[in-house]
Amino acid sequence: MEINNLKSHLIILRIILVIILSFCLLETYSQSNTDTIKSRPLSSFNLNLLGDASLFSVNYELLFLTRTNIILGTKIGLGYNEEFKICVWGNCSPPKKYFTIPHSFTINYGKKKHFLEMGVGGTIIVGSASQNYIPYAILAYRFLPLKSNKFKFRIFGEYPFTNIDKYDIIFIPFGVSIGISL
Repeated sequence: MEINNLKSHLIILRIILVIILSFCLLETYSQSNTDTIKSRPLSSFNLNLLGDASLFSVNYELLFLTRTNIILGTKIGLGYNEEFKICVWGNCSPPKKYFTIPHSFTINYGKKKHFLEMGVGGTIIVGSASQNYIPYAILAYRFLPLKSNKFKFRIFGEYPFTNIDKYDIIFIPFGVSIGISL
């Protein structure tokens, strides 16, 4: 059963990588960007609530403009999570606490301020967790401002490439990100 899960996750990973590479190849033929898109802020600080294998995280994001409707994004952050425990009867020891380092690479497709985001990411778990790395696929809606010092918003879902039952942390497969463009 584990081998079938691994095979299906590898197939999903390959499909996502083919999509990302296809977008990258398309971008090599891009001609020029409009003035509006060229002036778009390219970096931001964000606060993620849930998702990214973290209960919360603070992230720095850098965008790369490729065309008027396609933006590549990279992100790295520092977060917090806890051990997943269910105690029904009796005393339960306090959950272990972990620092997390979420990171991702995404492709954003859309117009002006509204984008569909797809990509891959992962989270490094710092501490004595049973698994120290969780890779996942990302699908999101993103609102991006056209000017600096403006509010940005993202709601996202994630699908882990490995069986989530083997992790001893709280993994919530969706989250919300709010931030400010720089």
